[in-house]
Amino acid sequence: MKTLILILMSFFVLGKLRAQKLSSYYVPMEDGVKLAVDVYLPKDYKGGKLPVLIQFERYWRASVTKKEPVPQLHGRDKYFNDNGYIIVIVDTRGTGASFGTRISEYSPVQVMDASVVLDWVVSQSWSDGKVGSYGTSYTGTTAELLCATNHPSIKAVIPGWSDFDVYRSPVRPYGMMASSFVRKWSIYVRLLDRNNSLILRSSIHPVDEDSLKAAISEHKKNPNVYDLVSNNHFRNSGNGVFDYEDCSVVHWKKEIEQSKVPMLILASWMDAGTAEGAITRLEHFNNPQKVLLMATSHGGWSHASPFRGNDTLYFPNPRISEQNQLQLDFFDHYIKGIDKGVEDWPLIKYYNLGEEKYKESNEWPVPNATVVNYYFQEEGGLSKVKPKEVEGSDTYKVDFGVYTSKKNRWTTQMGGPVIGLHHRNEMDERMLVYTSQPVEEEVQITGTPTVSLKLSSTHTDGGVFVYLEDVAPDGSSTYITEGGLRLIHRKEALQTNEQFNMHTFNEEDSALMKPGNVELVAFKLWPISVLVKKGHSIRVAIAGADKSVFDRLPKRGTPKLTIHHGKTEFSFITLPIVQP
Repeated sequence: MKTLILILMSFFVLGKLRAQKLSSYYVPMEDGVKLAVDVYLPKDYKGGKLPVLIQFERYWRASVTKKEPVPQLHGRDKYFNDNGYIIVIVDTRGTGASFGTRISEYSPVQVMDASVVLDWVVSQSWSDGKVGSYGTSYTGTTAELLCATNHPSIKAVIPGWSDFDVYRSPVRPYGMMASSFVRKWSIYVRLLDRNNSLILRSSIHPVDEDSLKAAISEHKKNPNVYDLVSNNHFRNSGNGVFDYEDCSVVHWKKEIEQSKVPMLILASWMDAGTAEGAITRLEHFNNPQKVLLMATSHGGWSHASPFRGNDTLYFPNPRISEQNQLQLDFFDHYIKGIDKGVEDWPLIKYYNLGEEKYKESNEWPVPNATVVNYYFQEEGGLSKVKPKEVEGSDTYKVDFGVYTSKKNRWTTQMGGPVIGLHHRNEMDERMLVYTSQPVEEEVQITGTPTVSLKLSSTHTDGGVFVYLEDVAPDGSSTYITEGGLRLIHRKEALQTNEQFNMHTFNEEDSALMKPGNVELVAFKLWPISVLVKKGHSIRVAIAGADKSVFDRLPKRGTPKLTIHHGKTEFSFITLPIVQP
């Protein structure tokens, strides 16, 4: 029941439960498929042309209940509408009251549909020809994908907590199957596509009653997302039409850059890979950008820093009202031409865990950040000094009962909070850990850690998970960030402007491990900013499973992983440390 309440809360906060006067239309696409479109004019609208903010929805553009038979706007949607923007919400192809069948999520077909809808919007008597887009999660991603249309009407977008690279986050993080998320999401959208929501107890708002049944009938051909994903292991695995790359924002880099559309990026250090997506975009896309990295749940509705006694719910920082005002100022600046000082905003504003306050920078990586290696040592030590012993190693028998937290960066994708990431000691005892001496001065870590393991395994396949933790003087450990890798993906990729990841995750680059062979397994952890206080220690904890999220790998047998830390075969973590 608690989970259900949290999901309902998140839908309300994000403005998903809508209910207000509106006009509904069907807009035909180039192939004749009709998409359902709702148009909300401001309450005080007296004619004339106004700017439009548009969303392309996966979870119904509007719903109705017996108590609320006429949809209205709520939350952020209403806030924008009350401040002089026409709100347009579209059911994407094969969803809600729209006709058609989905080929995949975020498909190129969906991007082309958006261009046709934009043509229709700017041709309306109430449109001044200027359009912005915003959203959270799915709609955050479709907001950014609008830039790929290069439609001249798009003036600004706000991708919030979006899916920058769907393979790496949230579908197959580390190259592994995240069934706990994908299965639930697949069931949820399948119910929605059949107009049978067990969560909201509501129904699709029809454009007209006669068309709704026919539209829903066409949705029956939509693929089962879980089956599709579980059968496609590699980044270049196809579903018969498109692969993961085709259906990711990274695929549209050239087109998005050509649009030159300004972006306000909202993401969280603690939410799946949304922070990495924000930073990768900042480093590799030349669009004008402002970035806000928070420590919140998915969608920004609750605080998620584990350094705040992470076992209960707190209001987010910034509050929802402040997040809304920030977004309104951004749109007013670029769409209405009202100077809100956006040009003077810092390039990136980011929450610093441990210190529990925001920091700002006009550069990324931040100035004075240098990479420092911490090497694994004998007897579980961690030091900036390379090991002196000629040989050294630790063998770990994988414990498949280990988990991160029951409410973690992956489970929050379904609307829940991020809690239970402090007091990691019970899990640490079931993992292989390396801990530094207490630091003599504060250590500021800001950026993307990487880990380099000299590793051998008794099995040909499996996973390795690495956690970065803070250990307080009383011995209690707190989660900072994590990373992982399916071992068959260990081959490192040649870094180019088009290839941002350390690994391609493509089938041709995969290779089984040779049992007993020592191999280099290196990968990134999710980026973070944290202050390790004087007297605290830095810990690296290593596991071979995360029961809370990922499928068991391998399915049979229990691997033993050997981590080498001698003079010639050494393992280490590289931390981006900001020098004082």
